[in-house]
Amino acid sequence: MRQMTFYRYLEDGDVHVVDCAGKVNLELGLARLEKLARELARRPLLRGRRRLLIDFRNVTWESAEVHMQLSSRTRRDFGLDGSNDAIRVAFLDRFRSGAAAHNEHWFTDEAEALQWLLLT
Repeated sequence: MRQMTFYRYLEDGDVHVVDCAGKVNLELGLARLEKLARELARRPLLRGRRRLLIDFRNVTWESAEVHMQLSSRTRRDFGLDGSNDAIRVAFLDRFRSGAAAHNEHWFTDEAEALQWLLLT
């Protein structure tokens, strides 16, 4: 079994994979966002679009407030919104699936999420 780390890059598909596993407080969440920003800066934008796979299946938020603060910061700092065509995001969750926007989708299965990310 391979050990998961917070960030990994799938070069074949130009996909940035973020695993948010564990108990996340504000300090840890902000440190993870800084690491993600550094990793994205290291890699050029290919084919005009970033592809992110964000795994929330094994996360425990310290509080709803921490979750909201980190979500807001992530959307602002990384341009995650339904109208930004320069980014395509697949979210993994145990209970949610379906489109959030034309460039954001929730999945329960990682293989399906990767397939959707690689469509464009």
